[in-house]
Amino acid sequence: MSSPAYRQFELLPGSEAGVRIRDRALSAGVRSLVGVLIASVALASPVRALPVALDADANLRTIQAILQTPEADIDLAKAEVSIEHMIDPTVDVARTLAQLDAMATGIKSMLPIGASSRLTMDALRYHLYRPSPWNNNRPYSYDLSDPFGANVHNKLLTTYIASRKGNCVSMPMLFIVLGQKLGIDVTASLAPNHVFVKYRDGDGKTYNLETTSGAGFARDVWMRQQSPMTDEAIASGIYMRPLTRKESVVVMVGTLLEYYDQQGLNDQIIAMAQVAHKFSPKDVEIILQMRHAYFRLRQHEFVDKYARPIDIPMNLRPRLTELDGHLKGLYEQAYALGWRPPDESSEKRYLQTISHAKSDH
Repeated sequence: MSSPAYRQFELLPGSEAGVRIRDRALSAGVRSLVGVLIASVALASPVRALPVALDADANLRTIQAILQTPEADIDLAKAEVSIEHMIDPTVDVARTLAQLDAMATGIKSMLPIGASSRLTMDALRYHLYRPSPWNNNRPYSYDLSDPFGANVHNKLLTTYIASRKGNCVSMPMLFIVLGQKLGIDVTASLAPNHVFVKYRDGDGKTYNLETTSGAGFARDVWMRQQSPMTDEAIASGIYMRPLTRKESVVVMVGTLLEYYDQQGLNDQIIAMAQVAHKFSPKDVEIILQMRHAYFRLRQHEFVDKYARPIDIPMNLRPRLTELDGHLKGLYEQAYALGWRPPDESSEKRYLQTISHAKSDH
């Protein structure tokens, strides 16, 4: 049996089951949370060589500048593509922004003058998800080849636009970016390990749109059945509410932090997450990403070096206590907001859904 001191090396309950970065998936309109499996897939995935152009300090300053911009002046398209350039320096920001403008202009040219919000929204989802001349008869669809988004590059808009295969990060972001360019009221919203779209029509009524399933309407009760969440999570606002533009930028930052995680940049994750958290304190994924970075530091600085706690030099023990304090505090913060670790039954249902969806293609 482990002694109380030795248990300092053990994880808090559920710590690694639910803190693995923003890996989400949905297929055929049915989504279940994936936890431990996502972690194993992400850790086993090949890690790309660190680009020479990656400058975490410059990236931090850029994100701070975006988040300090007045809410109404934030350009989500520019924010998204700028963050993608941080992940992949080959992303041409100007070219991609021009491409997004052209996509929106193409849809707008097919609408009658004075088209209603609902007609515009219907046109957007028709041309995204059904074969049409606008998409060269290549509609956008869910990526069954990488349902967990283990390859972070598959979460980028630039990848989605080129491949026409996306996930519950890239798919809602493209819909939101184009929708805002078309003048409709759409924004991001969160469920456990999932991003979807909130749409408000001309009468002020709000709807959930599931972009991984053709941007179909999804009732709140259905969303909660597919992605179980506590009443506390709803009350605290971490799930199911429309996000502000700044909060949406923080969702984008989550993908950057996932890339940093694959590169082992734990200190940079913590610095970026702390900034993001100030502007979106209810983004539980940012809290968990920060906690995971502290966990990795703890592993590297202590667990991988010392077989027993008693072997740790006295002068390093305050550092261990500090890291344990961060792990405990961040876990408790997420838990108090209503977040709960994923369960294995949800994972199994999700894997069955993916298997059935692949067999249908």
